[in-house]
Order: sequence, then structure tokens, then C-alpha cells
Amino acid sequence: MTATENPGLAWEAFGPDGFADRLAVVTGAAGGIGLEAARAFHAQGARVVMVDVNASLLSQAAAGLPGATAVPLDISDDDQVANAFAQINAEHGPIDHLVHAAAIITAKRFLEQDVAHWRRVLDINLVGSFSVVRAALGPMVDRGAGTIVVVASDAGFRGGGGLIADAPYAASKAGVLSLVKSVAREFAGTGVRINALVPGPTDTPLHSTVSSELKQRIAAGLPVGRMGRPDDMAAAILFLSSPAARFVYGSALDVDGGSMLR
Repeated sequence: MTATENPGLAWEAFGPDGFADRLAVVTGAAGGIGLEAARAFHAQGARVVMVDVNASLLSQAAAGLPGATAVPLDISDDDQVANAFAQINAEHGPIDHLVHAAAIITAKRFLEQDVAHWRRVLDINLVGSFSVVRAALGPMVDRGAGTIVVVASDAGFRGGGGLIADAPYAASKAGVLSLVKSVAREFAGTGVRINALVPGPTDTPLHSTVSSELKQRIAAGLPVGRMGRPDDMAAAILFLSSPAARFVYGSALDVDGGSMLR
């Protein structure tokens, strides 16, 4: 029996050297889910490249992970993305794992929104996701190996009401879910696995403007009795990136404390 035929061997990915010497690129890595994902890969022995638009915070975050590389990058600039990923491949070797967590979250009431607001959110969250996935995917397809995890949101299913997440944010994350499924369909059989992570309400720096009272109300409404933490999401990202998830393909994994029960 081969390793791929033995389900038990898949769990070796979670040993102390489960991702040893593999290259993981994480966007949005200056904080929140992206930073925790970078820490998780680093703890598992991976070589980590951390990407974020905030160069100062990114430098501080990377300093806490010996050997990690910081790459400041505006994902809404397609040329920047293409050049940065070409440089990463040239300097660090082929990318084994991509985690795309970079995004912005906005919370404007619908009648207060304008076209400029919509375009900004979609340019970063949806078009930026396209640019990042495309830049990583091509070389992975050429090699016939690699994993991609794109961080979406439960707002992509339920919509946004303006308190924590608004309509353009929800629309962008719905688009991200469709992007993942579209890529999965087109590139089936290439050896590259792509999936979406769907966090529920998660206490990250993106929610720094949310009052503690509202966070308490949100937590009380969840079956598990608390909001998610970035490390909850990082654990799921490691799973989706590991051989343990070898039969998980084109999926949207809810990690939401039961918020999507329906």
C-alpha cells in the first residue's frame, strides 16, 4: 500500500517537521489571520515569505519569525503582484503553499456608499485575489504541485448589513468564493489544490473599530459562545494545506463557531 492509499500517513503533516523546508507565501501577513498562518507554517518548519501592504508592521511581524522574508506589496496593483511573485520564485524557489489572507473590511451603510467605495473594496478584495492567485498558480501548474488557500468570509454567503461588514465587502467575498470554485474547475487534474477558508466573526485587527459591547453581543449569538481567533483560522489553513486534506478540493470550509448553522 502506498502513502497516498493509507489515510493514516496523511496526518504526519502535523508532526514537528510537517512542512519542513517547504515554501509558504502568506499575504496579509502583518497581522490577524495572515500573521497567525505565517506563524503556524514557521512552527511547522516551513520557509515563510510574508506579504503585506503595511511595510512597517510587516517588518515587525517578520522580525518575530527567524528566517522569514518580508515583501511589501499592494495587491491591488497587478504589475506589482506579478513582479513580486516572479522575484519570490527566483530567489526562494518554487512556492509550495499560498495563503491569501490580504483584504480590507468596510462597514458603511448602503445609502452612504458610492461607486468609489465599491471600486476600492473590489479592487483589493476581489481583483487583488485574482492577481495573487494567478501569479502563484502558473508555476504551480507547471510543476504539477501546490496548494492555495484563499480566505473568504461568511459575509459572502449571508451578506453584509453595515454594522461589521457592508455590501461591497460581502459582494467581494462572494466573488472570492466563486473565484476559488472557478479555478478549481479549470485546473482539476493539474496537481494543484485550491480551497477557500470561510471564517465566521473573528477578532482581528480588521475589527479594531468594533466596540467591545458589539463583540460581546456577537459572541453571545454564536453556538460556541465566543468569536473566532486568528489561531483558529491558522489551524484550519494548515489542514487545508496538508496531505490530510488531499481529498478536499474546490471547497469552502466554514470555520465559524456555528454562525452558518441553517
